[in-house]
Amino acid sequence: MNKRNKIIKKIAIICVIVIIIELLIMLIMKIKNDRDFISYDNLNDMIVDDNYFIGVGSSDFSNSSFVNKKIYNYKNQNLVAMQGKITKYNNDFELLLEKSYESKYDSIFYSVVKANDGFIAVGYVVSNEEQIDVNTHDGLIVKFDNDFNVIWSKTYNVLGDTKFTKIIDDGDNNYVIIGHSIYENMEIGNHITGGGIIVRINNDGEITSRNNYGGNKSGIFNDIIKVKDGYIVCGKDATNYGIIVKFQNDFNRDEKDNSLITKKIMWQRTYSNTDNIGFTSMTMINDVLYVSGALNISDEKDKDGNLLFKYDAGVVVYNTSGKYLGKKVMGNSKNHNLFTSLATDNKYIYLTKMLDIDNTNEKKKSSIVKYDLEGNLIKEETYDIDNIILNKIITNNNQFLVIGMSDTKCSMLSGCDYEPIIRIYDNELKTIK
Repeated sequence: MNKRNKIIKKIAIICVIVIIIELLIMLIMKIKNDRDFISYDNLNDMIVDDNYFIGVGSSDFSNSSFVNKKIYNYKNQNLVAMQGKITKYNNDFELLLEKSYESKYDSIFYSVVKANDGFIAVGYVVSNEEQIDVNTHDGLIVKFDNDFNVIWSKTYNVLGDTKFTKIIDDGDNNYVIIGHSIYENMEIGNHITGGGIIVRINNDGEITSRNNYGGNKSGIFNDIIKVKDGYIVCGKDATNYGIIVKFQNDFNRDEKDNSLITKKIMWQRTYSNTDNIGFTSMTMINDVLYVSGALNISDEKDKDGNLLFKYDAGVVVYNTSGKYLGKKVMGNSKNHNLFTSLATDNKYIYLTKMLDIDNTNEKKKSSIVKYDLEGNLIKEETYDIDNIILNKIITNNNQFLVIGMSDTKCSMLSGCDYEPIIRIYDNELKTIK
């Protein structure tokens, strides 16, 4: 009897040890999976509505108190969806409300504007599995009411890959939107209405005007300014070519007469030797355009005479007639720096800068800088946080709102969680909030 009890005891101990080992293996696997999984929650644009801050971007909602994480299956893999989001913060940047755009696959919002009865956000959505295969999207326009319920949702496509990058209020319940519609990778053709696109919509989301400019493989518009007699847009045409285009107020092209496209465009300027993003943002002071991006600083060539590009953050200056007035490389290193956005108080320009964006070191830094109108550096504040992305700087009552995301929640056990970052600076770049 004692011998049998000893055997049972040994078996029980072995079973307990096996269970403990299995639990340890499961714990180690969970820690590894948590460390390998990077959660993203990003802000791309923000506006002020009364005493609230309304932001848009994208998130996987892994850490949200308002929206559940969405999983979809793609080729027998369970993937976490990145969903377009709209958010509401109070003056202390406490999150009051957050909602996602409901779709089966990924989506994102890049820009938002206040409407008469809510908000309109634009970006892109992946509408079907075939688009995942070839990495393409549909342009997305969504109108929300003040509680972020969807009033209507529209998709738009000219060529295989479409996205909207910015929306502005055009008055009388009309809105102008820019972005791109280009061929998917490896597709060829001679379609004449793709590239950088500009469309006007009414309050119901119906497109009433549209036009385009640039290559149907790479053209894109990144920013737009409304002026008295039209619209000035900036972005990229072909590789390493920044573009600025001025459309007249009535920019709608006649589909039966392609020559009218040139009549609708008042002027266009191409700037060679930008990086593959082109011009990122612009502002206007006293009828002078200041356009940001990354500019080539190298004269070196390879043995075949091809230019060896090296980029630093810079600003190119034009007047409103398209006359080139000069450039200023404003970075301070030989690595690839980029101005992602700029704003002004009509005396100085303020820019967000990403540092060493193509460096092999995974840790990135960003800064906010202030220059006078001659390009002299007044002040630069570099964030002491690694892996931070500053997407936009926005003028707000002589203060400057800076938004993006950072991995401030990294740990050895849980890995990295990128979360939104919101800061307000005065015109001396002192942090207010």
